[in-house]
Amino acid sequence: MQKAEQIWGAYAQSMQEQNDNWKNLLADDVTFTGPAAKALGKEEYIKTTEDFFGMVRGAEMKRYVANENLVATEVEIKVATPTGNIITLDMTEFYEIEDSKIKSVKVHYDAEEFRKEFSIN
Repeated sequence: MQKAEQIWGAYAQSMQEQNDNWKNLLADDVTFTGPAAKALGKEEYIKTTEDFFGMVRGAEMKRYVANENLVATEVEIKVATPTGNIITLDMTEFYEIEDSKIKSVKVHYDAEEFRKEFSIN
Protein backbone atom coordinates (compact mmCIF):
# COMPACT_ATOMS: atom_id res chain seq x y z
CA MET A 1 0.00 0.00 0.00
CA GLN A 2 1.29 3.44 -0.90
CA LYS A 3 1.70 6.12 1.72
CA ALA A 4 -0.73 9.02 1.82
CA GLU A 5 1.98 11.44 0.67
CA GLN A 6 2.54 9.44 -2.53
CA ILE A 7 -1.16 9.25 -3.38
CA TRP A 8 -1.73 12.93 -2.64
CA GLY A 9 1.45 13.85 -4.56
CA ALA A 10 0.21 12.03 -7.66
CA TYR A 11 -3.20 13.72 -7.24
CA ALA A 12 -1.64 17.19 -6.90
CA GLN A 13 0.67 16.61 -9.88
CA SER A 14 -2.24 15.52 -12.06
CA MET A 15 -4.19 18.64 -11.04
CA GLN A 16 -1.20 20.85 -11.85
CA GLU A 17 -0.71 19.16 -15.23
CA GLN A 18 -4.47 19.44 -15.87
CA ASN A 19 -4.90 15.82 -16.89
CA ASP A 20 -7.54 13.35 -15.69
CA ASN A 21 -5.27 10.97 -13.76
CA TRP A 22 -6.45 12.45 -10.43
CA LYS A 23 -9.86 10.85 -10.96
CA ASN A 24 -8.30 7.37 -10.72
CA LEU A 25 -7.00 8.19 -7.23
CA LEU A 26 -10.48 8.71 -5.76
CA ALA A 27 -12.37 6.05 -3.82
CA ASP A 28 -15.83 5.34 -5.25
CA ASP A 29 -17.39 6.60 -2.01
CA VAL A 30 -15.13 9.65 -1.59
CA THR A 31 -16.62 12.57 0.33
CA PHE A 32 -15.89 16.28 0.11
CA THR A 33 -16.79 18.79 2.79
CA GLY A 34 -16.14 22.51 2.48
CA PRO A 35 -17.72 25.77 3.60
CA ALA A 36 -19.47 26.38 0.27
CA ALA A 37 -19.99 22.85 -1.12
CA LYS A 38 -20.34 19.19 -0.27
CA ALA A 39 -20.08 16.07 -2.43
CA LEU A 40 -20.87 12.42 -1.80
CA GLY A 41 -19.35 9.83 -4.11
CA LYS A 42 -16.83 9.95 -6.92
CA GLU A 43 -19.18 11.40 -9.55
CA GLU A 44 -20.27 14.33 -7.37
CA TYR A 45 -16.71 14.96 -6.21
CA ILE A 46 -15.42 15.12 -9.79
CA LYS A 47 -18.17 17.55 -10.83
CA THR A 48 -17.65 19.78 -7.78
CA THR A 49 -13.88 19.78 -8.29
CA GLU A 50 -14.05 20.47 -12.03
CA ASP A 51 -16.52 23.33 -11.46
CA PHE A 52 -14.23 24.89 -8.86
CA PHE A 53 -11.01 24.46 -10.82
CA GLY A 54 -12.64 26.18 -13.78
CA MET A 55 -12.56 29.35 -11.65
CA VAL A 56 -8.99 28.97 -10.32
CA ARG A 57 -6.53 31.54 -11.65
CA GLY A 58 -3.53 30.56 -9.55
CA ALA A 59 -2.42 28.52 -6.58
CA GLU A 60 0.55 28.50 -4.26
CA MET A 61 1.31 25.60 -1.93
CA LYS A 62 2.52 27.06 1.36
CA ARG A 63 3.24 23.76 3.13
CA TYR A 64 2.00 20.29 3.80
CA VAL A 65 2.45 17.52 6.36
CA ALA A 66 1.70 13.83 5.93
CA ASN A 67 1.56 10.57 7.82
CA GLU A 68 0.46 7.06 6.79
CA ASN A 69 -3.16 7.96 5.97
CA LEU A 70 -3.54 11.75 6.13
CA VAL A 71 -2.15 14.76 4.29
CA ALA A 72 -2.81 18.30 5.52
CA THR A 73 -2.04 21.26 3.26
CA GLU A 74 -2.00 25.01 3.49
CA VAL A 75 -2.56 26.58 0.08
CA GLU A 76 -3.42 30.02 -1.29
CA ILE A 77 -5.81 29.91 -4.25
CA LYS A 78 -6.85 32.80 -6.48
CA VAL A 79 -10.41 32.45 -7.76
CA ALA A 80 -12.21 34.40 -10.51
CA THR A 81 -15.72 35.48 -9.54
CA PRO A 82 -18.76 36.08 -11.78
CA THR A 83 -18.30 39.84 -11.30
CA GLY A 84 -14.77 39.69 -12.71
CA ASN A 85 -13.04 40.06 -9.36
CA ILE A 86 -10.20 37.82 -8.25
CA ILE A 87 -10.39 36.75 -4.62
CA THR A 88 -7.72 34.93 -2.62
CA LEU A 89 -8.70 31.97 -0.48
CA ASP A 90 -6.27 30.81 2.22
CA MET A 91 -7.23 27.14 2.48
CA THR A 92 -6.38 24.31 4.76
CA GLU A 93 -7.13 20.91 3.24
CA PHE A 94 -7.22 17.46 4.82
CA TYR A 95 -6.93 14.39 2.58
CA GLU A 96 -7.70 11.02 4.16
CA ILE A 97 -6.23 8.08 2.26
CA GLU A 98 -7.53 4.51 2.56
CA ASP A 99 -6.47 1.50 0.45
CA SER A 100 -4.32 3.76 -1.78
CA LYS A 101 -7.32 5.96 -2.68
CA ILE A 102 -8.48 9.39 -1.51
CA LYS A 103 -11.38 8.61 0.81
CA SER A 104 -12.28 12.09 2.02
CA VAL A 105 -11.31 15.71 1.52
CA LYS A 106 -12.15 18.41 4.04
CA VAL A 107 -11.44 22.02 3.14
CA HIS A 108 -11.47 24.97 5.52
CA TYR A 109 -11.30 28.68 4.63
CA ASP A 110 -13.05 31.91 5.49
CA ALA A 111 -15.93 31.72 3.03
CA GLU A 112 -17.54 35.11 3.68
CA GLU A 113 -16.09 36.83 0.62
CA PHE A 114 -16.60 33.70 -1.53
CA ARG A 115 -20.27 33.45 -0.57
CA LYS A 116 -20.79 37.18 -1.18
CA GLU A 117 -19.16 37.08 -4.63
CA PHE A 118 -21.08 33.93 -5.66
CA SER A 119 -24.37 34.90 -3.95
CA ILE A 120 -24.36 31.83 -1.71
CA ASN A 121 -26.18 32.08 1.61
